Amino acid sequence: MTEGQAERLASLSDRRRELMTRLLAQKAAATAIPRLPRTGAPLECSHEQRRIWLAGQATPEAVPPNVTLGVAVTGELDPARLSAALTALVARHESLRTRYTAIDGLPYQVVRAAQPVPLELLDLTCLPEEEREAEALKLSLTAAGERFDLTHGPLLRLTVYRLGPLEHRLFLVCHHIACDGGSVGLVADDLAALYSGSDLAPPPDPQYADYAAWSVKRARERAPGRLPYWRERLAGVEPVFPRIPHKAGTGRGSATTAVRVRRDVVDGLRQTGPATPFTVLLSAYLILLHRLSGRRDLVVGMVTTGRGRRELEPVVGCFINLVPLRVSLPGDFPALLAQVKEAVAGALANEIPFDALVSGIGGHRLPGVHPAFQAAVVHRDDPAPPPGWEGLRARVWEHEVDDASFDLGLTATPRGEEYELALTGRLARFTPADLTDLTGRLLGILRDPAV
Repeated sequence: MTEGQAERLASLSDRRRELMTRLLAQKAAATAIPRLPRTGAPLECSHEQRRIWLAGQATPEAVPPNVTLGVAVTGELDPARLSAALTALVARHESLRTRYTAIDGLPYQVVRAAQPVPLELLDLTCLPEEEREAEALKLSLTAAGERFDLTHGPLLRLTVYRLGPLEHRLFLVCHHIACDGGSVGLVADDLAALYSGSDLAPPPDPQYADYAAWSVKRARERAPGRLPYWRERLAGVEPVFPRIPHKAGTGRGSATTAVRVRRDVVDGLRQTGPATPFTVLLSAYLILLHRLSGRRDLVVGMVTTGRGRRELEPVVGCFINLVPLRVSLPGDFPALLAQVKEAVAGALANEIPFDALVSGIGGHRLPGVHPAFQAAVVHRDDPAPPPGWEGLRARVWEHEVDDASFDLGLTATPRGEEYELALTGRLARFTPADLTDLTGRLLGILRDPAV
């Protein structure tokens, strides 16, 4: 019930209030996400889960990187208490104890009963004190890239690096099929609360498996009416970059370089629109792609989250979707901002799951070329400081994980009075030196955005 509805109810007579309450309850029940029975039988996967699973079967390097959470804590850490908190966290969120099985070539999810989750403790105090932090960083970055067994699980690991009696680094790694970037804050909050013995609300209801079945049904209903928009919008699209030839010795994996730009630089460009920071940064990225490719007709991917309903806010799972944006660059920056805003609005109004979009528009697929787009942009929230851990001082211990899903990706993250702009490129196309040059060029575009 919204605040306005509550106010209207309070002003009614008892009889009319009872009637309106009943009507609102019926309306909410009619639109609510149905709860599925948990019988142990396989349940339908969401489009997001299916896309990640199928990518892993065909091209493992196309799977989004694992989701990570790093927390540095100072104080008397109790490992047994932390282990119990981790087990309670997994019991609370079904997606963290879900396994996957193939039926007729498609994935289905099986929610397992809650059980203890192993916690690994690595004692680095045998090393010289000045080397311990660097070694913990090195080990955690390796752990971030480790593979998970989707059939047997578990799909998350928590490692504690002991740097001293009162210094520890907690590093949680989770497969992207079970947890996305928007869920990391939920995981961090719940883990801290469970460690501290704080009272939590009841477990989320619905859980992710309920959302999965509901979202697939909704996409099935919406797709026929929205596919004509995408067929027209993406007609005649050509890859931004030429296909990478498969040659011996070609670089594998990806690399990332980052640069920071002050908020006032971005805010100054916003006034020429007006526009949001995302629109400004995306427009600058499009200019960079134009200068790289020589093309003015460009398609980039925008990463969105499908957590638009209030009952989904406390749910841990994978809600991300990929949405193509096609923009024809005009001759000046204010006009580009207007075109980008129009493209974003049209894409979001017609959004459907990316795999349904790709299969629905058909067309010839080029081997080694990502469907619909090769470049993508992600706008993340400003990382919040870690919540209070009883008896401990905590701070964010961040790790960037390279995403090799695209030839070139831009991740924009607010950092106080600045934006961090990270470019991740496939080493088959860009060298680390190339990426360093590109971040400098992107910064130059923001300072002087001549199209």
